[in-house]
Amino acid sequence: MVTVFIVILMSGMGFGLVLPPFMFAATNMGASPMVAAAVVSTFAVGQFIATPIWGRLSDRFGRKPVLLVTMLGSGLAYLVMASATNLWILMFARFLTGLLAGNFAVATAYVSDITPADKRVQGMGFVGGAVSLGFMTGPAIGGLLGGADAESASLFLPSLAAAATCLLTFIAILLFLKESLPPDKRVGSAAHHAETESSGLEAFKHVLRRPILVEMVVMGFLVFFAMAMFETIFPLWSEVRFDWGPRNVGFIFMYLGFVVMVTQMFLAGKLAPIFGEAKLLMGAVVAYACGLILMTQVPSWQFMMIGITFTAGAGAMFNTIGVRWVSHHAGESEQGLVIGVYQSAGWFGRSFGPTVSGLLFQTVGVNSPLYVGAMMMLPCFLIVLMIRRRSAAMAPVQEQA
Repeated sequence: MVTVFIVILMSGMGFGLVLPPFMFAATNMGASPMVAAAVVSTFAVGQFIATPIWGRLSDRFGRKPVLLVTMLGSGLAYLVMASATNLWILMFARFLTGLLAGNFAVATAYVSDITPADKRVQGMGFVGGAVSLGFMTGPAIGGLLGGADAESASLFLPSLAAAATCLLTFIAILLFLKESLPPDKRVGSAAHHAETESSGLEAFKHVLRRPILVEMVVMGFLVFFAMAMFETIFPLWSEVRFDWGPRNVGFIFMYLGFVVMVTQMFLAGKLAPIFGEAKLLMGAVVAYACGLILMTQVPSWQFMMIGITFTAGAGAMFNTIGVRWVSHHAGESEQGLVIGVYQSAGWFGRSFGPTVSGLLFQTVGVNSPLYVGAMMMLPCFLIVLMIRRRSAAMAPVQEQA
């Protein structure tokens, strides 16, 4: 468990190293805010395409080989990013890092393999904590390496550091990580054949035919779309508002990761039994919207920290509780499929959110992406409210039956 914790932490750290200077470096290469944001979004496009593939390959060949391939490939992708001299190479490198970012999903599957069913929630909290810790340290170091201001921002040193992190993680996996999925439990084995013969496209379509699950998928798309808008445009937004550069942005992302870690590891699990998942989700989308609106009105960065705290905590609460809420509305035999569809909708939203954010930023106004993100929380609130009322109305009928 210690080794896989290090693997997840280092993966999150490598991802976070390039975040603070990325938008600044892209604009320094001649990109408009919209084009720079579109380059950022290629990561989510790559992850949307490749994550199910890596997961399926790990089901067939084991977790360790896929982790080795993705970590080595990520290291090479960051080397390409470090040597990028134009936007096309930068976009290719960013897309490549997304394609190879399936190690997050595979590492999560690894933890699931080695964790008993009654400890599965704690195991997922362990994964979230490792990712958050990596996301705290990565941006802080990346901000220091990426330049003090927007004009001097560079991806060279942060990308080299990310490549080195991937190489160290590759060595740790190779030497210390044991395979968690025995051959008799892999896809294609006789023991596993009966469990997987009903999966596939038809089952995927079946999920989307169920209205309550469709509403949840739409909710996931909207929330992650809005989150991607804010996270992507924040560096350029902070430059206009406070004259910030990669260093300041890196420390803000570090603080954001700290809030996420505290929420996921200590608050979500304790609050869910008290308030219920639906109420927490409604509270999360309201708090997220309030945080964005507050940030548009603040006179200084000190007051902005209040809005950042709201958005980070609310986003982490939604991410943690949302998956559990969706799983509770799925049948026992379709848990993985339903959660997979929901998460895919989130990555689909992250694929489009950055480009829309950049377009709004350069054509409508500096604060417009934050206003639009806040407005997108309203339909999410209504979806949770409708499903909660519908579930409450159905409960007496189910008890009588």
